[in-house]
Amino acid sequence: MTVIKEEIKKVIDMGELLPSDKIVGGLKTVTVLEGKENEFVSLFIELATKVRDHDKECNYYDLYKSKQSRTYLVMEQYENSNALQRHQKSDYGKYYFSKIRELLENIDVNYFECTTRLKSV
Repeated sequence: MTVIKEEIKKVIDMGELLPSDKIVGGLKTVTVLEGKENEFVSLFIELATKVRDHDKECNYYDLYKSKQSRTYLVMEQYENSNALQRHQKSDYGKYYFSKIRELLENIDVNYFECTTRLKSV
């Protein structure tokens, strides 16, 4: 659990270093504790619903299941780093993030600034 706490601290620090005038995206690869996959997915669905209801500057927040056992990819995108920081510090996040972290064996987090954006026609 200490490794996950250290990784989460890095996540918050990364979010604060991203430019505030660019779209930012995040990729999180998580390994869920054995036997906790269903609980993890259920909590993530609840969290994603809160994100869609409250984070108007979040373009997407989705979960993908890998063919590798117990491995998932979280893909997220925000209009700017300020929107990401609001998400990270949200009231619903305080509730869901801690519950989800308890179900993880490992997490690898990276954030990126968008260099191209496809506009809808």
